[in-house]
Amino acid sequence: MAQYVLAGTAGCPKYARAEILADDLSINLPDFKVHKIVLSEGEWAAWLKKTCSDYGWKHTASPLVWRELVDRGGAGTYLGGWDDFRKMAEHWYSYSDRLDEGKVKEISSENKTGYDRDKAASVKTPVTPVTVSIIGAAQPIAYQLLPLLFNSCFKDANLAVILQDVADHDQVLEGIKMELDDCSYGELHSVSVTHSVKQAASTADFLLILDPLDHNSHPDRFQLLKAASLLYKDIALSIKDALKPDAKIVINGYKACLGGMLLKHHGVTSDNISVVVTLDEQRMRAKLAKKLAVMPSDISGVTVWGNVPVHHTASTATGTVSNHEGAITGPKSYDKSIAEAVNEEGWEFENVQSRDDRDKIVFDMSGRGPNMASALAIYSHIESLVLGNERTTMGCISGGQYNTTPGSVFGFPVSVTDGVVSIREVGAVPDKLREIISLQDNQLSAEKQVALGECDDIEKALQQVEESLWTILENPKLKRQVEEKEAERKAKEEAEKKAAEIRAKEEAKRKAEEEALKKAEAEAAAAAAAAAAAAEEEEDVDYDAD
Repeated sequence: MAQYVLAGTAGCPKYARAEILADDLSINLPDFKVHKIVLSEGEWAAWLKKTCSDYGWKHTASPLVWRELVDRGGAGTYLGGWDDFRKMAEHWYSYSDRLDEGKVKEISSENKTGYDRDKAASVKTPVTPVTVSIIGAAQPIAYQLLPLLFNSCFKDANLAVILQDVADHDQVLEGIKMELDDCSYGELHSVSVTHSVKQAASTADFLLILDPLDHNSHPDRFQLLKAASLLYKDIALSIKDALKPDAKIVINGYKACLGGMLLKHHGVTSDNISVVVTLDEQRMRAKLAKKLAVMPSDISGVTVWGNVPVHHTASTATGTVSNHEGAITGPKSYDKSIAEAVNEEGWEFENVQSRDDRDKIVFDMSGRGPNMASALAIYSHIESLVLGNERTTMGCISGGQYNTTPGSVFGFPVSVTDGVVSIREVGAVPDKLREIISLQDNQLSAEKQVALGECDDIEKALQQVEESLWTILENPKLKRQVEEKEAERKAKEEAEKKAAEIRAKEEAKRKAEEEALKKAEAEAAAAAAAAAAAAEEEEDVDYDAD
């Protein structure tokens, strides 16, 4: 079967005439087939040159018509331009062109407008994904976090994930990348692996630093602070000239507040630094919800003040609870203070474990750290940065609020609007809480001095601050722990004493039994010897008588 190929530019009047002629013929003649090629003015010259070169034709203007013996791509027979196509139609099909010049121009103009519109629609707008770069991505917490990022606060955006860790963890990173690919998340734009912190930071919209340092990796606190100094100095030098101006730095870890201060010290100019403290807020809300018989979502305003609370708990001093049935019960919109609802002074210190204690319990029971809860805390932090949050808690750079040191990275009550973190005023702050804030501020300053080598005597730098802090924070709990340890020590000594007495009695009994046995054996042997001697003597008497 033969078909005609009609090529030309979208705005060409002669191409418009040829197109109408071809359409009429294909409608009225079932075996008349036509294939159209429409090009822009800019594309036409290069296309025509290549086509003529391929077929060995000479042609200069739009349109170009040829005949093929098979569908698209078979050997072609050159026909010519508009005049040649019209003459062929008149000769073989008795067709005559009856369109006036004005109508032809109108049609050609419509052709060009339609072509430009279709061309624009066919051009895909380049996708600009939101890039989340994870420093230390081989850690188990990253594995728990990554699924939370999808079908979530990023659901309306494509998400590019960059996994960074040292070369020794290359296989782990590649394995995580394979699993993310296998998940086939709808919003997943790409997953890449790198060992370069600078490369991971260069395109990041969110740079998540998973600090691996804790009391397990560095039991000696002085060495822990020195290790933190080296870690954050390396990160700062890698990212300070690579970060996008609006990139958000999120830090999670035991020394995250100190880490944020060290990043600033080593040249990171961004003020978009925030520290995840939500894990402790989550735990406090969970405990309070059980205590007050409400949902965790009914608890709000729990705040982590100052440093990441490794040895103490989040504060409920400015928190509120709704839907609580108590002496005063109001509608769902009615909030009462947590202190009023609990009505037990020091309840949190007696009933809520510190992060360090809680983490150890989780590890002893499950054989792994609290990665699930920690990952959710990180996601909740990022969600607040993306969607906003009127009332949450984060570590952020202090501007001197609550009499803290300007420039320190400190846990505060905050609100987030359009990604901007603002420290909230919470009204009257109890005197005890003010003292805790002051001591936490001094503690962070002392830790920074030790980390930077400005004070090598950690005891001198931290002891007075820490003793005062623990006295205020954990007096009831600390007293109980000391008493329990002392009672445990005394019980152990008493048990060892009793065990020694029992062992001594058993040893004396054993020796007495051995002596009695030896004595009995000796007496039996003597009796046997006497009996034998008597028997021999009797035999001798009988023999003499005979």
